[in-house]
Amino acid sequence: MSDGDNGSSGFQTGSDIGPHSFAPAEMITCDECLRANPPTRTNCLYCGAVLPATGLPASKGATNPQPPTQPVAGNVQTASVKSGFYVVLAPVESQVLCESSLTEAATVLDLKTAEAQIALNSGRPVPLARAETIEQATTIADRLLPQGIGVEIFREDTLNLDLPVTRIRALEFTDEGLVATPLRGERISIKWDDLILIVSGRWLVKRVVVEERRRRSSAKPLDSRELFSDEPLMDLYASSNDLGVRVYANSFDFSCLGTEKSITAAENFTNLLNLLGRRALKVEVDNTYRGVQAVLGTVWPLEPQTNKGAWRRSGVGKVDVSTVTTLDNERQFNSYSRLRQYVKLRDLETTDEEKAAG
Repeated sequence: MSDGDNGSSGFQTGSDIGPHSFAPAEMITCDECLRANPPTRTNCLYCGAVLPATGLPASKGATNPQPPTQPVAGNVQTASVKSGFYVVLAPVESQVLCESSLTEAATVLDLKTAEAQIALNSGRPVPLARAETIEQATTIADRLLPQGIGVEIFREDTLNLDLPVTRIRALEFTDEGLVATPLRGERISIKWDDLILIVSGRWLVKRVVVEERRRRSSAKPLDSRELFSDEPLMDLYASSNDLGVRVYANSFDFSCLGTEKSITAAENFTNLLNLLGRRALKVEVDNTYRGVQAVLGTVWPLEPQTNKGAWRRSGVGKVDVSTVTTLDNERQFNSYSRLRQYVKLRDLETTDEEKAAG
């Protein structure tokens, strides 16, 4: 659907608009009767329900609705301003906390004791909590410090969590380094000494498909099914490249492994990870993502997305409609991976400054 320049204001009933023909993509589908309407209408031409473009909930008989009190952006999504704060575990050697300290830390972080233990013993800069204000973040840090838990506080808008990662489909190895072939664009060269961090994890997707038969205002469930997918992935970061590159196991050409190439993508993924660790002597491999997902879920909760799927007519006045609800952790992994890159680059910069000063 295209709203032109009117996406933020909607259309008023009785507007002085002359006859006009619209392309199918411009038509608005009524949520009640699923019939297509011109984008110049506020109410459904057939059943009178409020059309979704107005930003108001659909209700039968609403023939003269008021304009929405908040602007509706149409197809344009406005990025929200991020100004929160992250309380991040300071990167230290793994340490064993006493039972009382671990229990108190779990209470502060609103976690189970076992979940808190995994995160705190990881030795990685794991985000333990997100706070809206610096005062809230400082309070959390002050409650963790007496338990022997050191943390750092980062502003959310400085971490580049939304910075994209370049997806690659193949790698080539040379004596000097590796060459990554992206899905689009020019190839990327990385020297072995420049490869500083690899963050690995799994992309988990759950889809719930519900099919129902609608007739006017009634709906009858027909079928429902759940679909799952689980795919290994890893991000490769170089000190000379802010973007990084990503390997998705199921769509990657593992020919670079040569004689080490195996049959399954999962085995090849592990072989590739091990090979990179052997060749890049300065690289840090972080494979703790799956273990700390419970903690990350409190910082970056997974949010289901619901979309209407295909529909077809099944008789006079009857339409079969499918609704697809998707829950996946890709955005959560992206955020964790970017945070790890930020801390790694900062630590390397600090080390270089100390060497220069000393």
